[in-house]
Amino acid sequence: MTEKTNDALRDLSYSTLAFYERFGVHPTLDGATNVFREEVNELIEAAHEGTNKEHIAEEAADVIVTVIGLCKAAGVDTEQLIEQMYAVIAKNDAKTHQTHVYSEGKIRRRNSQQ
Repeated sequence: MTEKTNDALRDLSYSTLAFYERFGVHPTLDGATNVFREEVNELIEAAHEGTNKEHIAEEAADVIVTVIGLCKAAGVDTEQLIEQMYAVIAKNDAKTHQTHVYSEGKIRRRNSQQ
């Protein structure tokens, strides 16, 4: 098991890459996409069942593993992924009720008519 460093995403990413290397796996975009979809469906199913929170969290972690595989297949490395996660955090932190509105199940940018 990878030693915990309090940086779960980086730990999971490097663990996933080591897992692929250990098995000689070189993810392709098509293969990684299929595995991603399968894991997302398992997460959705677990969430709708809603009875086992640990199982839901496990399925969510599996989805993140498949995101890492998809990124690897697309040539995106761990540090690029983490950098963009922080960019998304900053972007989301800057959103306010003045700039965005919750509509149709999603927080969206306000348009000039709202």
